[in-house]
Amino acid sequence: MEYLLDTNICIHYFKGRFGIKERIEKIGFENFAVSEITLAELIYGAEKSQQTE
Repeated sequence: MEYLLDTNICIHYFKGRFGIKERIEKIGFENFAVSEITLAELIYGAEKSQQTE
C-alpha cells in the first residue's frame, strides 16, 4: 500500500512532531509518495522562510 503525504505531514516530519518520523520509518520510505503540488509548496515555504537551518 502506498501513502500520499500532504504538506502538513511533511512539515511535521521535518520538525519531528507527533511521532510522524517514527511512523514513516516504521512503515518504510518506499511506501510513501509526495505530489508535485506538495513538493512545490515545500520549496516555496523553504525559500520564504527566515530560518537558516
